[in-house]
Amino acid sequence: MRLSPSSSGVRAVGAAKLSAVDLATAEVRRSIVAGDLPPGQPFAVNDLAARLGVSHIPVREALRRLEAEGLVELQPARSAVVAPLDVADLRAVYRLRCQLEPPLAARSAGVRNPADTEELRRLCAVAFSRTGDPEVQWASHGAFHRALVQPAASAWDLRFLEQLWAASARYTRLVFDPASVDHEDQSHRAHIHHRLLDPDGDRVEVFLRAHLMENLTTIEASLRSLP
Repeated sequence: MRLSPSSSGVRAVGAAKLSAVDLATAEVRRSIVAGDLPPGQPFAVNDLAARLGVSHIPVREALRRLEAEGLVELQPARSAVVAPLDVADLRAVYRLRCQLEPPLAARSAGVRNPADTEELRRLCAVAFSRTGDPEVQWASHGAFHRALVQPAASAWDLRFLEQLWAASARYTRLVFDPASVDHEDQSHRAHIHHRLLDPDGDRVEVFLRAHLMENLTTIEASLRSLP
């Protein structure tokens, strides 16, 4: 399986009415996850700033944030490189996710209210729609996993998990991007996520851990097949 950069590339964000640092961080992260900035690709900060339509100052801060997430490696002379895909890194990310997410999801299952459950159903429906926008689907998938643990999660839990989710997204999207998986795979993944709505916390913990380990096995096999 090869990474397939989209035709859009890195998009300008300078005209948006939000923090330039936040916007630059989000857009570079999206470009890395989507493959527009492939693993191992070096780039100059000034060139990236020009493509984003902002000054180099917010870009440098954005890259520091993304370095903390394991997505880029800062280099001397105002340059950076997209962090390479690495099996050991993948395993470490999933080991930590398996320690944090299933117990939180189990506790959340016991305190979810009907509105929480309905929102999870909505996010799942969008994430695994067969006709939706892949970017919206992917965002909904991430929101689903956050909502799954949020009722029982502390602010610190979510801080750690946000970094782990960002670090794992580039791997999961490589294999499970809605734009590339077939209908059978989408149906299978939708079924797995629907099972996570079970009100029994013990079952949710088992289901989520199995889901994460299945992802790890599938992604690791795909990484080993890359040239």
